[in-house]
Amino acid sequence: MMILAHIDYQIDSFQQSTQSVSLMSQNQNIATVDWSKSQAASTNLGYGLNAYQGFRPESFSTSAYQSNMSVMNPGLIRFHNSSMLQDSSTPDGLIDTARRVWDAKKVKAALVASFSSFKREQPQRMINIPTWPDWMDADRDGFLDRNQFDNYAKLCADLVKIVNQDAQLKVQYWEVTNEKDDHYFTQFYTESGWGGLKDAAKPDRVNELVTIYNKTAIAMKQADPTIQVGGIGLARPDLQPFYVPFIKGTANHLDFFTYHFYATGSASTSDQDVFQTTRAIGDYTRTIVQTLQNASPNRTIPAILGEYNISWTWETRDPRMVNHKGVVFDALTMVSALSNGATATLTWNEKDGVYGKMDDSSQMRLGGKFLQLLNQFMIGDRVSTKTAPDSAITTFAVNNAALGYKSYLLINSSNDLQQVQLDFAGWQPTQSTLETYTISASGYLNKTVNWSELNSGFAMPASSVMLFTFTQ
Repeated sequence: MMILAHIDYQIDSFQQSTQSVSLMSQNQNIATVDWSKSQAASTNLGYGLNAYQGFRPESFSTSAYQSNMSVMNPGLIRFHNSSMLQDSSTPDGLIDTARRVWDAKKVKAALVASFSSFKREQPQRMINIPTWPDWMDADRDGFLDRNQFDNYAKLCADLVKIVNQDAQLKVQYWEVTNEKDDHYFTQFYTESGWGGLKDAAKPDRVNELVTIYNKTAIAMKQADPTIQVGGIGLARPDLQPFYVPFIKGTANHLDFFTYHFYATGSASTSDQDVFQTTRAIGDYTRTIVQTLQNASPNRTIPAILGEYNISWTWETRDPRMVNHKGVVFDALTMVSALSNGATATLTWNEKDGVYGKMDDSSQMRLGGKFLQLLNQFMIGDRVSTKTAPDSAITTFAVNNAALGYKSYLLINSSNDLQQVQLDFAGWQPTQSTLETYTISASGYLNKTVNWSELNSGFAMPASSVMLFTFTQ
């Protein structure tokens, strides 16, 4: 992948985001918080991170990588790389191909390094097993051979034994397969999965995927009954014709359900179209949550947004994914998913040249700074917010009584400076100053400001996020 230049945080050039509203344009927004109306808990699972290079020794063993992971402090880390089932001599492979077993030494080394990155509270971890090794697909058609279902289940269970029994690392979340909906379902239908069968003699193979999942989940739970097993890394969160029967068929063995969201496959898609797509993830999440409730009325199956970013292909090398506009997209996606019932979200990914919260040299990008802020200040009880008009400004607020802070996140998804007037109900600040954090085209800025300046109205930079935190 191309190495992208490290973002220079041009704090000195930051344009005063708290200047008087009388100097602003016509863009007027009323941002309301009712601190007395709790809606749901906002836990650190809400601000998770994919570890694309989590099993790569040249990354996970460096002090810079470990330090940045600790600073971002995600509540949940998902280890996922599509090359995981390759030979362990490759950078991301974990299989001893000659013996057709896991390379236990490499697996343990990576996870021990991950645990050593966090000196205080450990995040939860999810290990994704994205596919099967080549020898289980003898005809190379992309489908797990029918005579290999039990062998795949055993292979997955063996990984649980290595990690949780032999190494005693107590990884809780285990995810079976990744983005198999296209191969097992969508390709058989017209209208991108919503139409009829292309060939009546060739039905989809969702029932096979259900069987694979159930056999694997049972085997993994036999290896460690304390774990949570889920799936299926859904590529298309809109595709109800696939996921409804899958959920119905696996509900008795499904501890969580994972799905992905990417906005576009083109770097030329406009900012506004990219940001607008995040409204859809709220609709998709709400529908998925309802499907899970219908299939399992007596046991909650959490919905987890397992991956999200702007582009579904690295080939776009979309620069927005590593600058302030990527932060705006991340913020909008998280708010949309969490506000509509998602239990956790995991951004894609921790380190690479195209998507990473770190660049290829392990330098922190703006997205990493934003993740740090969320995990530091946005944990607590989510409270009621709204904006008028409901267009450019999106809001999200939490109250953390245990740690004694209230925090308010504002997102400007427009390409214009926006005038904001705050309207608080149920609580009013008594302090004279507060901390503000802004990420915009000018970079990252932490500033102590007078409450009177904010309370009288302020200007929010184009395509930016601002976080205010009040101590109680």
